[in-house]
Amino acid sequence: MSMQAGHYRGKSGLYLFAEQIAYALLGIAVGCAAGAVGGIFGVGVEKCAAFGAAHFSLYVWFLPVVGVLTVAMLRTFGKGVPTGMGALFAASHGEGAGFPIRNALFQFAGGWAAHLFCASVGREGAGVQIGASIGYGIGKHIPMHDADKILLVAGMAAGFSALFGTPVGALFFALEVTVVGGIRLRALVAALFAAFTAYFTAKLCGMTHTLYTVPFELSMDVSMFLRIFVFGAFCGIAGLVFCVVRKYAEKFFSFSCKNAYVRAAAAGLLLAGLLFLSGGRYSGLGTNLIAESFGGNVFAFDWIVKLLFTAVFLSVGFLGGEVTTLFAAGTCLGVTVGPLLGLDAHIAAALGYAAVFGAATNTLLSPVFLGVEMFGGSSLPFMA
Repeated sequence: MSMQAGHYRGKSGLYLFAEQIAYALLGIAVGCAAGAVGGIFGVGVEKCAAFGAAHFSLYVWFLPVVGVLTVAMLRTFGKGVPTGMGALFAASHGEGAGFPIRNALFQFAGGWAAHLFCASVGREGAGVQIGASIGYGIGKHIPMHDADKILLVAGMAAGFSALFGTPVGALFFALEVTVVGGIRLRALVAALFAAFTAYFTAKLCGMTHTLYTVPFELSMDVSMFLRIFVFGAFCGIAGLVFCVVRKYAEKFFSFSCKNAYVRAAAAGLLLAGLLFLSGGRYSGLGTNLIAESFGGNVFAFDWIVKLLFTAVFLSVGFLGGEVTTLFAAGTCLGVTVGPLLGLDAHIAAALGYAAVFGAATNTLLSPVFLGVEMFGGSSLPFMA
């Protein structure tokens, strides 16, 4: 805080205005680049996932090979290069060795392979890291104070927006997730322009986004508020379960097998067998579960099984994301728990879609706006 105060002390209003204009233009540049790359990545993920699902019974057994090759790729070409969301958060605070463009290449290779061979992972983590590496790559060549960190955050917003088509939710996700319990307001202008530019650029690249129509014909009285409050608590517990399982699964597998290659192969084989026994219900992004949730065709345990699969896949080293799978788990939880609280199943599914995501990512405003963008403005008071 003192360094930021020192940077702005003595600066005129005209200077600060000009700086924000510059960041707006840089945000547009980051949005164009991240939107195009993220759009291509997203289209590739969808095609890989569809092709893998069509050949599930055969392709799922290649997961041990994918795990081993992912470890080999990161160890051979990523030596000394920080990867993962932890390294991304560190880079956003000026810690570590930055976040070079090579990370985007890792996410393309690892993410596409994971989806082609039916891993239960999402795409947000990969998309956000791709956008962040592009933003950082541009920012480190800009002679402005903290340009690399600010444009890294803008790139995160652009990557998220390109994949999910929710620019306002993406904006607040990037601003919130890099500051625990706060908002990174210095990156607001750059991230705002990057998110909306990436949204339109990704659409030009062929990326399609699914929106849902759920009529929120509810009256907000005390009884409704309390029921939604209780349902929100269930979603918070679901998010906590995901975070705890991911943390301790990583420790368990690291303790059980010190060799990363053997660990990836053994875990990949175990997960492939479990996915095969489930008939592929829990493989891929989880969009099948979202569709079945709004169609009323889910099991009471779908939400937790999907969370467990995703947490373990990410813990043993597979690349991808978690947000889409959190959406799937949230909708399944909504359909299961909502009617028990007297809530319409479709409305509860929509609320769970956003709330489990917010709980697992420790964000507050992002899931509210993301929910509104996905399900319409009438959902705002209930999402909040």
